[in-house]
Amino acid sequence: MSAPEPTAQDAPLGTAVVTGATGLLGNALVTALLERGTEVRAIVRDEQRARTLLPDHPALRLIAGDVTDVSGFGPHLRGADAVFHLAAYFREYYQPDADTGLLMRTNVTAVRDLLYAAAECGVPTVVHTSSTGALAPDPERGPADEDTANGSPDQRHAYRASKVRAEQVVAEFTERFVTHGVRVPMVLPGWMWGPGDQGPTSAGRLFLAVATGQVRALPRVGNHVVDARDVAQVMLRAALRGRPGRRYIAAGGWHTLEEVCTGIVRSTGTGTVPRAVPPAAAMVAATVMEARARLTGRAPVATRTGVRTLREGHHARFSSLRAARELGATFRPLEQTLADQAAWHRSRGQLPPARVSAGRR
Repeated sequence: MSAPEPTAQDAPLGTAVVTGATGLLGNALVTALLERGTEVRAIVRDEQRARTLLPDHPALRLIAGDVTDVSGFGPHLRGADAVFHLAAYFREYYQPDADTGLLMRTNVTAVRDLLYAAAECGVPTVVHTSSTGALAPDPERGPADEDTANGSPDQRHAYRASKVRAEQVVAEFTERFVTHGVRVPMVLPGWMWGPGDQGPTSAGRLFLAVATGQVRALPRVGNHVVDARDVAQVMLRAALRGRPGRRYIAAGGWHTLEEVCTGIVRSTGTGTVPRAVPPAAAMVAATVMEARARLTGRAPVATRTGVRTLREGHHARFSSLRAARELGATFRPLEQTLADQAAWHRSRGQLPPARVSAGRR
């Protein structure tokens, strides 16, 4: 079951601005807002592409803009009841040789620029999308929560470092502007899956790779998996009820990668469940895939950064109790998420015909 709809006691969101609207989470959030009756201003880089990805709805307005140049769309923030900042650069998960400079401009500098632009335009609430990857969990102390310390802002994992730095930006802004009525709650999702993965993200790439038999082995690890639609509901409720500068983890449940892949095969009726191999072997395979990708110009199924992230996530556990307690968040089962994602990919002709039965390799 997903998070319940906001109740009558919540203040209405007449107008909302959404950055990163065409991504997996953006699509889910825009849909949820429109269903609620909110007028949505979606900041998109390519209006024509966005029209093919987002709902055809009279309350949806597409605004051309790039988060690395907030001044280009800043005036459209005026009059909004909330801004949802989802846009992020995370290409290092699935593409070698990612642009670290662009990553920092997108994930850190743009956050600062957007917050100050929102304050100038009188926006009362900005919901910032962080990540559980910003945290530095200690397995010996139990599941990490919102009081867990962040990792280093100088760590070699550029995406995680950027999320740590972005949270520092939010904290500094909140300290300065909370007395002026600007509220900035933060939502920290786990590994997001579900329908609407237009990119696709690393999750969508893995889903299609397993369903089409492109991957034969994966590391013997696990991670927190969450439906993007459930994260969208947490973000919506954070806009309505979240406290200034407060973090809310939306991690979903922890599953082994073998469980996830088995669910993909069952939901699609295609592909085979990859063999579980030691993480070190998976790292070697990812190195080969990256080298091949440089020769072919195609994105690899897996990267060393992606495998390294899975290895680190294997030992991490996160608690979503605060989001459940304060925002009423609940999370649907993995089987439902994968079934809905399979139906979405199939409706777009991205899956081969289903077999009568699917087994292991």
